[in-house]
Amino acid sequence: MLIRIAMVISTVGYHWEEVYGAYDEFRQAGCEMAFFTVDGKEPKADPWSLKITGPFSGAGFGISRSMVPETPLGQEIQTKFASVKAVSELNADQIDALYLPGGHGCLFDVNRNPQLHEVIGRLYRGGKALSGVCHATSTFAFVRENGRSIVEGKKLTGFPEIVDRVIPLLGLVDQTFLPIPFSNDAALQESGADLKWFHQLRALLDARYCRVDWPFVTGMGPKAARPVARLVMHSIHMRRKTLDHV
Repeated sequence: MLIRIAMVISTVGYHWEEVYGAYDEFRQAGCEMAFFTVDGKEPKADPWSLKITGPFSGAGFGISRSMVPETPLGQEIQTKFASVKAVSELNADQIDALYLPGGHGCLFDVNRNPQLHEVIGRLYRGGKALSGVCHATSTFAFVRENGRSIVEGKKLTGFPEIVDRVIPLLGLVDQTFLPIPFSNDAALQESGADLKWFHQLRALLDARYCRVDWPFVTGMGPKAARPVARLVMHSIHMRRKTLDHV
């Protein structure tokens, strides 16, 4: 059965691989995808996420030549961006899952956007999958139902705070995003998400680290984009089977 995905991307600075990897997985599985930004303007990539870094790309810093925007798949994605819509046009009844790619830029325009929070609330109440990676996962922490954050008691992950403290010192964060406005991990923890120090350590040690706690599917960073996409599709299929037998 067809799975419909809505991807909301930053116009300040999204991470290229976090779009590219997830898009490729969803595309290969035959999913229907629609792209959105908070204001309907075309997404903008974090400059660091487009740097060709050779072996360092294996840890999610920069990219390999195989996924540069000039590849056929990269050009396909950029063509899709030309018809991006505003979040206000996102119909929660017409999608099965939301996917939020990260990048430091999303901390400025995506994570605390009230219109997006309203959409997420409707998706949450409708039993739809809510997924994201890296700095985007704290977006869910700001959405409230009955006076509580929807992530309270839920298992989530994201970009480790300790890494966010170190990489600016190494010159690995574009000056546009400094100072980093808030901690993704802290926002999750303050909202009651199940995110302990050992989960943060696992995220630090495993660039593909993911956690699933329906309706949430979240991942550490760029290298988690593909596994998150696969887990989203698996979770939806399993949920549909369960509902079919009720």
